Amino acid sequence: MHQLVVSDVSPVIATSDDSFASTVVAYSPKMIKVHPSTPRLATALARLNIKASTAIQVDNVIYFSGLTGVDLETGEPVPGGTAAQARQGLQIFSDILEDLGLSLDHVIKVNAHLVQLEDFGDWNDVFLDVFEPPYPCRTTVGAPLIVGLIELEITASVEPRVQR
Repeated sequence: MHQLVVSDVSPVIATSDDSFASTVVAYSPKMIKVHPSTPRLATALARLNIKASTAIQVDNVIYFSGLTGVDLETGEPVPGGTAAQARQGLQIFSDILEDLGLSLDHVIKVNAHLVQLEDFGDWNDVFLDVFEPPYPCRTTVGAPLIVGLIELEITASVEPRVQR
């Protein structure tokens, strides 16, 4: 893990006469951590020749690279369609989060890219089964993908969304 600590700078506030934007706040993050990989993913990422950070944390928010539900041994999408790939993708994210000391309870946003928008119902069933209220925010769009039927990307907070 790489860590860049930015000096503690207070927010800068500027006012405007524009009726749509009366206050502008420029924010400088206090801490940025780059998570190039996690123990469970290191071998698979190296084998698949993926060159991206697994996650980047800015203060209390962690942004994750997108992934599809692949078998980490073969790099191939798991069989069983959109639902199976969505469930596998969320399991991989769960493992990554666990490596970082977090869980799916910390996920605050999920973006889903579906090859076939008709598969939204399958994706929705998995989402509702895996997450519990209060549900993370989410966006689902149709997109041609390089591999798989669904690609997921999450954003998490160091503070859990679900209070136990």
